[in-house]
Amino acid sequence: MGWIKRHFETVLAPVLVAGLYAALVLSAGAGTTAQVVAAMFFLVVLALWLSFRRLRVHAAASRLAAIGDPDGLLKLVERELPRRLVPATRTPLYIFRAMGHNLRGDWAEARRALDAADIKPGQRASRSWHLLWAAADIHTRTATGDAAGARVSYDKLVAPFRKLIPGAGVELIALECEARLALVDGDPAGARERIAPLVKDIRLGSAARGQLYALLAEAATAEGDDAAAAEHAAAARKLAPRCHLLADARPST
Repeated sequence: MGWIKRHFETVLAPVLVAGLYAALVLSAGAGTTAQVVAAMFFLVVLALWLSFRRLRVHAAASRLAAIGDPDGLLKLVERELPRRLVPATRTPLYIFRAMGHNLRGDWAEARRALDAADIKPGQRASRSWHLLWAAADIHTRTATGDAAGARVSYDKLVAPFRKLIPGAGVELIALECEARLALVDGDPAGARERIAPLVKDIRLGSAARGQLYALLAEAATAEGDDAAAAEHAAAARKLAPRCHLLADARPST
């Protein structure tokens, strides 16, 4: 029963529809040409079915990350991973898993998920998910003090995306990555300059704004402004109460 539940949408449902489709075509007494055309149309419908289902899962994962529900995000990933039969289709889920663990402050598990995604900076394979992977990788590395590794991901993945696909979404990701790099490099003023204008943007999800406030709190702490740090930390907790966004003590490099 467990296998049936896991694979009904991705395997059993298409097989059942294919059987019904074939029975309909054969019972209609269609000629060979009509059968071939019908089979081609069915393949198109099947491809659309699988594509829309995958997009639905990715949209749900993005929403859970945006509202700051790491437990719900990780639960979704664990449910969907066994349903992905092709390795390449698991890459987005591993990235979402890393994002969930980052929101929980579980850096070791985030690192395992990022490694499982099998994306390497500078590789020439499909790059459709490289930007989100790089953002999650920079989050994990800067949180654990790996400034050099984070810089590699920024230079080889984030910076090229920023030039090739200019837009508000890419710019936001790039600025957040730069702020994380500035903090780990000991430049809190530079981090604050990059993200302070963004925290009031209500178009961002609550978790995204919470992460920006958490970075501002870390910058204020580094500058010795305890009042501002407390204010920003309170905002981060309010916006993303189910996440662990505030840095306790950044490891030395």
